[in-house]
Amino acid sequence: YGGVLNVRRTVRGYAKAGFAGVCIEDQTFPKRCAYAKGCQVVTHDEAVERIRATVKARDELRGEDGTDLLVIARTDVLRATGDMAECR
Repeated sequence: YGGVLNVRRTVRGYAKAGFAGVCIEDQTFPKRCAYAKGCQVVTHDEAVERIRATVKARDELRGEDGTDLLVIARTDVLRATGDMAECR
């Protein structure tokens, strides 16, 4: 929930709760169904930073107590912009 600043706290909270993984998305808040009109995504740079922050938090947990989380990253950029070039 939220941007890059909240990722570390959220990942740690999910790990503490026993989650096996986290899914990071590139939609703006409030999230909408990708097939609904008005779906919007963050910039490419912000999406990449969200992923990096998630992986960094996961790696910190591994180093501290061996906790491992699956990180899934997905995009709605094709639905939001009609152009997959933004994903590259």
